[in-house]
Parts: sequence; structure tokens; C-alpha cells
Amino acid sequence: MILKVNPTRMELLRLQKRYMVARRGHKLLKDKLEGLMKTFIRLAQEYGTYRARVDRDLPDALAAFKGETASYPSAVVELLAHTVSTRLEIDAGTRSIMNVPLPTLAHTLSDFESPAFAGLEGAGVEASLLRLYRLMPSIVRLAEIEASIRRMAEEIVRTRRRVNALEYVMIPNLEETIRFISSKLDENERANTNRLLKVKEIIQAR
Repeated sequence: MILKVNPTRMELLRLQKRYMVARRGHKLLKDKLEGLMKTFIRLAQEYGTYRARVDRDLPDALAAFKGETASYPSAVVELLAHTVSTRLEIDAGTRSIMNVPLPTLAHTLSDFESPAFAGLEGAGVEASLLRLYRLMPSIVRLAEIEASIRRMAEEIVRTRRRVNALEYVMIPNLEETIRFISSKLDENERANTNRLLKVKEIIQAR
């Protein structure tokens, strides 16, 4: 589509500069999009690893805990659960990749101790709790990766939209308009040359 501009030499120079900026911007955005996609794929692969681990181990650990405590009243299990002396602390922050702020979850997990459960006769309750305890770093990392993937996907969509706008709208419109103005200027120049030749012929005929 030809832009609505005056077909003048000044306008041509302005559009040519704008065209060069658009081409450079398009290349930079294409490079950024490629980098975003590589990061997204790496995060998706890591996410798959942690998701498979958590989906495999968490149900088993919960089932083991439920099985080990099935013979105890729920009130007793809840009371004893409060004696487990472990603490998970999470410090949320951000890191920048390709100018995209991604969340970070730095966690600190204190030592696991469950003296009350350890005293239950016959049990393995402490062992089932320990399995849950050991899964916590993977669960935290999984949450961090999932949030990062969501942010990265949003940025990929925005960047691809800008790349497409430049590639399929702005740059073609500028190219077409530049060709139109150049053609108009050449046409005007030829018309002026013809007029000058006719004037010269008239003068020489006198």
C-alpha cells in the first residue's frame, strides 16, 4: 500500500531513512526472536524433566504417607505433623534474559527432623515424609520454570507480532511508496527536460 505522502525529493529522503531504520529494526527483532525461541526450548526441556520427576514421585510419596498413617486417627496425624521441624524459605526475585524479566525462586530448606513420627511403632511414616521433603527443591524449581516459560511465551508472541508488522506491512509499504515517489520524480524530471528542449528549439527557430 502506498502511503499518503507528497511525492517530493525531501519526502523521498525521509522515507529512505525510515526504511533503513525499519530494516535494521527488523533484523534485530528477528535475532531477538531466535534467541527467545532457543531459551524457550531449553526451559521447556528442563520443565519436562522436572515435571516428569514430580508427577512420578509426588503421588507415590503422598500415597506412601497416607498408607503409613492409615491406622492413626486424622487428629493424631495432624498433631504429630506439627512436630516436624523443617522450614522452607523462598526468596523471590528476577533475572533478565534477552531483556525479559524472568522470576527466580531462591529457596532454603532446613534440616529434616520428625522425632514424634520416628517414635511411632512399626512405621515408615518418617521415611514417607522424608520423600516429600526431598521433593521440595524440585517442586520449587518446577514453579520457577513454569513462570519463566509463561513470561517467555508472552514475549515471543509480542516480538513475533512486531516482526510480522515490519516484514509484511511497514517495510513493503515503504518500499512501494519509495518506488512510487522515485517514479514520479523521474517522470517530472523527464517532463521538465522535454519542456526545456522545446523552449530551446523555439529559441533556436527565431
